[in-house]
Amino acid sequence: MSRLQSPIFSMPLRRIDGFSTDKICFRDAKARTPHPGLTLRTDDHNERRLVVWDKFLIKHEYRIPKQQGERFVDVTNDNNLIHRKGNIVPGAMTVSKIILPLEILFSELEISSVNIKFTGSAYYSERTCSLFLWQFVSNDYIQIEVKTYQQDRVIATTIILGRLKTASKQVKEIDEETVNKKCFARVQDYFETLGIRSDFYFQKEGYKDYTYPLAYIASLPSAEIVNQLSGQGGMINILRMDFGSYERIPITGDKGPEVKLARAKKRNTFNKIMAEIAEGLVTYYRGLAIVNPIAKFHNSKEPVLDAVNKLINVNPEEQGFITPT
Repeated sequence: MSRLQSPIFSMPLRRIDGFSTDKICFRDAKARTPHPGLTLRTDDHNERRLVVWDKFLIKHEYRIPKQQGERFVDVTNDNNLIHRKGNIVPGAMTVSKIILPLEILFSELEISSVNIKFTGSAYYSERTCSLFLWQFVSNDYIQIEVKTYQQDRVIATTIILGRLKTASKQVKEIDEETVNKKCFARVQDYFETLGIRSDFYFQKEGYKDYTYPLAYIASLPSAEIVNQLSGQGGMINILRMDFGSYERIPITGDKGPEVKLARAKKRNTFNKIMAEIAEGLVTYYRGLAIVNPIAKFHNSKEPVLDAVNKLINVNPEEQGFITPT
């Protein structure tokens, strides 16, 4: 993509402060050339901004203590024992750590789809690193490739598609008086379990955004799949979410977003599960998950506790994983 006369977009650097325990840095392969992909600028309000001209890389480092993971599954209603009695980070937590940085740092980005493939388990307290490669298909459309590592292991690969908001698009502001306080508090708790300040999401440029983060929405199918698969052992291998062109769900409903599941076809090797995210009578988003064989539906006569106990007590070195020293 050739150098443009004007930048693609810019980001206030203060948004990085919303990540209280994480480390975020930017890398520009063209930094030492006459036409770098990233530059710094001070705007008319004396605020420093990162100006984006071309493709670039983000490095996001974090650790998840077990206490945070346990709080996360309480907030998202995930009953899988491996996240409480075991040492395995919830997959939905990894998903959240991939999507949320984009929603907070780049509020101009409208995410249309997320496709995540889990290639290994994540463990509590280990250093985790996600590398985001931004590529601009055109001036509006964006593809972001993400690889998430623990030590030398790739635990997830992700493709995110989206576009920049048009300047003419009207933002429908939500009256604070109509916000469901209980649901709002739950989303705040969700942010807290991830070590991220919720006000950096809700406070947009010039208005308050009382809508559910897409990262929060993407975390819900995992827990519901566990709850409907005998309450144990739901291990998601692939998660795809299609957010399309729908607006975000306002935090104003009586119960919050509802996850509707249906198995596409009974298989012996894996379960393909279709998901819909609805609020009231409106279906906002659709997705699917590929779940491994130990996950069984309600009323199944096949026991899953033995498989769960095996996962809880597994030695990471037996799986070829590297444990922290």
